[in-house]
Amino acid sequence: MSDASTTPEQDDPTGGDEGTENQLDADNAVEEDTLKALDPNDSPA
Repeated sequence: MSDASTTPEQDDPTGGDEGTENQLDADNAVEEDTLKALDPNDSPA
């Protein structure tokens, strides 16, 4: 059986803390993809 619950790492904000996460804004599509790849809450492809 697989456990679909999130792990503590998946609850971590991108950038390490919520203040940093709130300051991360993408200026273009490449940066959006980069931030998405670094987001611990985003499931892998």
